[in-house]
Amino acid sequence: MATASALALTACGGGGDTGDGGASSGGDVTLTFAWWGDVSRAERYEQSVDLFEEANPGVTVQTSFAGWGDYWQARNTEAAGGALPDVMQMDIAYLSVYGGNDRLAALDDAIGATIDTSTIAEAVLPAGQLEGTTYAITSSTNTLATFVNTDLLAELGVAAPEAGLTWAGYNDFLREVAAAGADSSPQVYGSVDYTQIFWLFNIWLGQQGLSMFDQDGALGFTADDLTEWWSLTADLRAENVVMPPDVAAQLSGADAIGSQQAVSEISWDNFLVRFSEGSGGATLAMLPPPADDPASSGLFLKPSLMLAASANSAHPEEAAALIDFLVNDAQVSEIFGTSRGVPASSSALDAVVAEGLDAQILDYEDSIADSLTDTPPPPVDGFGSLEESFVRIHEELAYGTVTTAEAADQWFAEAEDTLRG
Repeated sequence: MATASALALTACGGGGDTGDGGASSGGDVTLTFAWWGDVSRAERYEQSVDLFEEANPGVTVQTSFAGWGDYWQARNTEAAGGALPDVMQMDIAYLSVYGGNDRLAALDDAIGATIDTSTIAEAVLPAGQLEGTTYAITSSTNTLATFVNTDLLAELGVAAPEAGLTWAGYNDFLREVAAAGADSSPQVYGSVDYTQIFWLFNIWLGQQGLSMFDQDGALGFTADDLTEWWSLTADLRAENVVMPPDVAAQLSGADAIGSQQAVSEISWDNFLVRFSEGSGGATLAMLPPPADDPASSGLFLKPSLMLAASANSAHPEEAAALIDFLVNDAQVSEIFGTSRGVPASSSALDAVVAEGLDAQILDYEDSIADSLTDTPPPPVDGFGSLEESFVRIHEELAYGTVTTAEAADQWFAEAEDTLRG
């Protein structure tokens, strides 16, 4: 999920005519707004912020963005000093950490007054709540997909897979790709090691009839389950079918499939826009992630790119107005399309022109709609730390410094310490 690696800071000036639903201000107001993402997302946000400033004379929005890791490091530092941005992108993995510690503003009083949530499906709204209090508004939803570069497959002479792949079938496909791409320059791998993806592990657990957490917030699976998951690609790592970690490190933040050094990648469906841009417009097909039982996909819609306000904001009304604008405004939706995911707001979704990549994402979600499970509730406090340690320990596994069983035991020990908190 890492994107742009360097922290970038820009500022926008205000101006223009007042629009409907604008922020109420008795004088000049400056808001700070931060998000994670790449340059493409930054350009879209900057255009959207310009529109907000035009609709709200006297309100200036200072913006900043960073890659995933740098973004949360910056927020942790700010939270310790009570200086979080007025508005910030929030992820479901960190909602409990920030909302549960009085760092985020409760938005319930703004809902219906400044923030319109009547446009958002009721099933999605609880994802931004903790114990019934709303701390974040979901701007979009997404789900996981298997991406395949069909242009590169044609060059390698390998047939594209069809929907309905099992895990063993997907591994066989990756082996065929890696064999065909071994002599390419640069070498073409089947994929990155998909067992490093924490959310995909969540999907796999669902396919096994398990869950990440039980009703009491304890882990809902065993170290043996994690060992089985990480073992799925053990042979692929040994055979150089999946991209080795040292090769992946040389991509400097680029995506493996975007760089055309991997034919396939399992990731969030809205990444189709990013992957396509990174690959120079290569044709990418999307399939559901592998599943051994077609009746049990484990897939769900994940609330993505939530927006939250700081509890210490000096301008809560203007902050709420910015959140509402970024979630519901039709012009903002036209700017982003489905690059943030499928808009959660019906008014925003209606503004999406269903063509090209946007149409492909919408068609994919339509194709899997009948196999989706319920949207998961906000993860437990410490979820973000669990994901970080999962990725870190998997990297040790990929480098061969630990065995699969040792890696699983190490993660479990750290996870239980985190959950005991």
